[in-house]
Order: sequence, then C-alpha cells, then structure tokens
Amino acid sequence: MVAGDGLEGLSMTRLAAAVDYTPGALYRYFDSKDAILSRLVERILEDVRAGLDRSLALLPAKASPLAHVVALVDGYRAFARAEPHRFGLLAMTMADPRVLLQQPKDAEPVARAILAAMQPLGVALDQAAEAGQLSAGDVTERTLCLFAMLQGVLLLQKQARRAPGVLDVDRLAIGGTRTLLVGWGAKPRAVDAAVARAIGGRRPGGAS
Repeated sequence: MVAGDGLEGLSMTRLAAAVDYTPGALYRYFDSKDAILSRLVERILEDVRAGLDRSLALLPAKASPLAHVVALVDGYRAFARAEPHRFGLLAMTMADPRVLLQQPKDAEPVARAILAAMQPLGVALDQAAEAGQLSAGDVTERTLCLFAMLQGVLLLQKQARRAPGVLDVDRLAIGGTRTLLVGWGAKPRAVDAAVARAIGGRRPGGAS
C-alpha cells in the first residue's frame, strides 16, 4: 500500500480489509497507523543491518578498515537494488518533512534501529582512523555524512533506469565514497586498493 500510494495510502481500515480482519481485530495487534509504520521501518532496518553484516563476512580476514567501509557502502547499495520498495519506504520516511511518528513508543524503536544499522559503518571509520588510514575526526559526523551521500545517490536509481547512459548510480556511490575518504585523509591508492579488495571485479551492489 505504501509503495503504491505513499504513506497516505496506508490506513487501518484499508489494511484490515486487505488481510481479512475487522478493524477492531487489527487494533489488538497495532494501536495505530503509526505503530504499523514504526514496525515496518524497524523490520527494514533490521534487514539492512543483517545485509551489512553479510557484506563484512565476505571480506578476507586481513581486509583493511577502508575495505570494510567500501564493503558496507556496497552492501547498502545491494539492498537498495534488491529491495526497491523497502528502500523507497526508508527514503520516504527520512525525507518527509513531517514528524511521521508522533509518539515516543513508536519513534524510539526506529531511532534504535537506525543507530544499529549504521553502527558497523561507524566502527569501520573509527578503526580506519585508529590504523592511520584516515586522519582523526568526529566518527559520528563522518558516519552521517557518508550515509547521507549514499542515500542521496541511491535515490537516483529511478532516473538512472530511464537514462542508463547518463547516470551510473554504482559509479557515483563508489566515487562519492572515495572522495569523502580522501577528504578525510585517506591516500587515494589505499582507497583504490580497498575498493579492489571489497568489490574486486564485480560491479558495486553485487552485480557481476
């Protein structure tokens, strides 16, 4: 419903009819539309985190922290490619200027899930600084900056499908990551080596 009609397309009455419940029965499980949206976003973020963990597990044991950063970027790109509707819901909830989850009981689980999903990226950036691959800096700020860049680039996927010769989202994602890492003190050759180690001959996002 949300994928097809936006957030306004989701209502308790419409959902109850779709799953063959009475509205009253549905309210036994969720007390509001916000509660449903909260759980939807929370589940998506849990799956994002699981996908990022799988991306790290594919790396060689001695892969550098920079390779971890690139693998995580590629892992999120893979999620956006494989799950466009779920990625779209995440993007919609992040970009909407309205406060979509009014109650703390609905907003707090989503906030925890966001932090959990981004935690591996923060760890990799922090380890890269500790290893001297990046200059010292605010790891939270860097994590948010890299995530925001990646999220913005991935929003171009729809346009890229219509103009494949003009927009290459994979190239932009890796290029943006490279630019930020070099700006934070990484040596260009070290970043290129990390890209080669994390992605190899594959296209970013898991495609060959």
